[in-house]
Amino acid sequence: MLVTGTIGVALLASGATLASGATTTRTVPRSVPGLTSTQVTLGAIVTQSVFAADFKPYLSGVNAYLQYVDKELGGINGRKLVLPSTNTLDDSASSSTDIQDARTLVTAKHVFAIVGVSTPFFGAASYLKTTGTPTFGYATDNVWKKAKNLFADYGSVLNYSSSVPLFAYVAKQTHSTKVAVVALGYASSQAECKGAVAGLTTYGKTYGFSEVYSNINESIAQNWSIEAAKIKSAKANMVVSCMDVNSNVALSKAMAGTGMAAPVQLWLDGYDRKILQNNSAYMKKTYLMLQHVPFEAAATYPSSFPGLSLYLKEMTKYGYSSDEYNDVALMGWESANTFATGLRAAGKSPTQATVIAAINKLKLDVGGPSGGVTAPVNWTLAHTTNTSPACESFVQTSGSSFTLAFNKTSHVWVCFPLGVKANLNAPVKAPAGTPGA
Repeated sequence: MLVTGTIGVALLASGATLASGATTTRTVPRSVPGLTSTQVTLGAIVTQSVFAADFKPYLSGVNAYLQYVDKELGGINGRKLVLPSTNTLDDSASSSTDIQDARTLVTAKHVFAIVGVSTPFFGAASYLKTTGTPTFGYATDNVWKKAKNLFADYGSVLNYSSSVPLFAYVAKQTHSTKVAVVALGYASSQAECKGAVAGLTTYGKTYGFSEVYSNINESIAQNWSIEAAKIKSAKANMVVSCMDVNSNVALSKAMAGTGMAAPVQLWLDGYDRKILQNNSAYMKKTYLMLQHVPFEAAATYPSSFPGLSLYLKEMTKYGYSSDEYNDVALMGWESANTFATGLRAAGKSPTQATVIAAINKLKLDVGGPSGGVTAPVNWTLAHTTNTSPACESFVQTSGSSFTLAFNKTSHVWVCFPLGVKANLNAPVKAPAGTPGA
């Protein structure tokens, strides 16, 4: 997992006078794309039209972090981090366009790194593996793994089995007995909800619940009233959804239209205050499972989460308040932080290879001195495997607001070990360095 936070104090600029009277210089290694003595030029590939609500806010987080570094920390080793608008490309959720955009950034724009990949179909992964371009972004499937130059938020390997006990944990905590599971008919949505079905099956008999209905091949253009009628007929009192937020809201409205009592819902997408405010009547008893510290924790326990407080402050300061409470924007901030950490560690004459190598030496990436917003990432392992335990946090709806769920004081995490059957009554401790733990 990636973590936000400060990258440390500003570094000496070129020409700064030392005690000895000598001056420092920033040299530019030969044949390093996007690097001059004063700036590092970056690129981004973000779905900004189709599925915009799910992917476009990433850019706000990236840009807020870059402005924070440039304007408050003086850049990295005297260089500004620059993401021109002409280098922010829209792949329109098309895998083939994604590849074209990557080629444009590498061969025509000559970027040093791609800091901000946010798309449902990352078709350019194989190409970028071969170019050695440092690439950071939002993983929706497992194409990020193994390549040492691809750094996905929260680690580059998606382990769908890691959340198996967490789905069951929510059913237990909410005293749900009959659970329906719904996913869309594409791989990433299906894989996650297969884990939900497995969790309900594995733990149901012990803890008193069962899966009574599942459809993990749903059309995104579904007549949701049909699906709602099936869920009602199954007498489900909990619905697990691995769909996008628009589909979640549409199904929730359809269930209300059948006259069924509002079920407990567990969503993986939809943690957005604007969405809740516009749809609070249809999001009663809805829980969201997250991989980061919930935004509400910064207000409730401000001293425990300085990294999150920094993010919220800078998003407002640099004009991105409309996306401030959006977890996709937070992932953009995290990606930019990881790149900046590697660039700083690579020294005054960085290359793409030395930045990659610097990040891959991090065994405890906790997001800098101000702390982060996720459990730490071990980048010596995170390209090929996950480290145990798996930790998530939860929020629940309360009217038109989110509140923390299942937390004990500032400990917002629910963690279970990987590879063994969990005791749902006894979550384990979060790893060292986890904020709030």
